[in-house]
Order: sequence, then structure tokens, then C-alpha cells
Amino acid sequence: MTVEEVRLQNTLNDLLELDAKKYCDLGPGYGEIPIMLHEKGKDVSFIESVWNEHLIKDWPTDHKFKYYIKDFLLDDFDDMDDDIDCFSLVHCIAHFHLPPHLLFEKVYKKLPEGGFFYISTVNGSSLSRVMKLFRGEPITGKVTKEPASHNPTNVYLSRILGIDRHMTYSDWMHIKEYTKPELEEMLKSEGFKIYKSVWRNNFKHWKQRLASAYRKSLSEEIIIIAQK
Repeated sequence: MTVEEVRLQNTLNDLLELDAKKYCDLGPGYGEIPIMLHEKGKDVSFIESVWNEHLIKDWPTDHKFKYYIKDFLLDDFDDMDDDIDCFSLVHCIAHFHLPPHLLFEKVYKKLPEGGFFYISTVNGSSLSRVMKLFRGEPITGKVTKEPASHNPTNVYLSRILGIDRHMTYSDWMHIKEYTKPELEEMLKSEGFKIYKSVWRNNFKHWKQRLASAYRKSLSEEIIIIAQK
């Protein structure tokens, strides 16, 4: 299995362990997580961002998913009539141009008491990031002067800011890579309790496995399950 396949399988196992009645995936892209949950017999919907709507042309119809198109950092969830008890945000948060607290607040408001919010993301303190910094290399995407016309993120940013210029940009770049304590603090500030919080290594390479065994904070992935 590839690293991505291992990561997806581990994510699926995490979500299934929560045994939620209704899942909602945030920013599913090509739909791996909703499809895998659906194939396990789970009731699942999703919210895709307005700037990534082009990614969901076929697969939601093929599987008859209920979904919403909205800016989930700025739009509210009041029009959602689903009784969702588990939201998931899988490897999306590093791409946010706006504070994730905006989303955390909406998720907390929508969840019932005891509901879950599952977050996974690249670890900002992973071995690969530490080694890049050690070599004097950047750990996030290349900043460019001009926007790329094919990337809808630039249109989105211009709309919300009311300006003709873009912010830091590269194709699907990481804007901010978080550490586990940072995310825990942010979630707690919006009222969540931390149900589970771990570093995980999905790589088989011996250097990464050794580093993760020596110090968990050097692992490549963060998984946090918050609870209302």
C-alpha cells in the first residue's frame, strides 16, 4: 500500500470507531472518505467549498450523496437539516487562508452534545519539516508575485477581501502547518473537549519509523478528535 492508502485506511478506521449515526465530511475533494464510509454502510453527507466545486462533478451523483456547496469558513450551517453527530476535516486545514476558529465555531454550534469533530493534518514538527529547516529550506509552498488564472482560490480571496490582488499563493500550497498543541488550544478556545489527540506515522521508511519511535512529535500526521 502507498502512504496515501495507509493514511486513508487509518482515517477510515478512526471514524468507524466513533460509530456516529451521521457523518459529514468537510472538503472531500475527490470523495475518498465519504465513499469509504458509504461502502461500510454509514450515513454520510459532505460540504464542499465554493472554490473546489469542480472536483465533485460525478462521484456524489454516482453514490447519491446529500451535500452542500458553501464557504465553510464564512457561511453558516443554518440551512443544514441533517442531524450530524460527527464532522471530519481530513488534511484540509493547512490550506486555510482564514483562521480555522471560524469553522470550529460553526461545527461546535451544529453538533449535538457529545458529538465529535475529527481533524487530521500534516504535522508541522515532523521529521521531514525539521530536516528541511535544518538544511535552510522552506517548509511551505513557493510564494509568487502574480496569481495563476486557473486557480479558483485567487477569485475567492479577491471576493472576500474586495481587492484585485491575491495573497501568498502556489497551487494547493500549505498556508500554515500546525503542531498538535496549537490545534488543541484552538479547539478548546471554541468550547471543545479533547477526546483523543495523537501523532501518527504512516511512512514505512526506516528513518521516519525510528524517529517516530524515539519522539512521537516527529511523526508525519496529527489526529485530533474533539468532542462537544
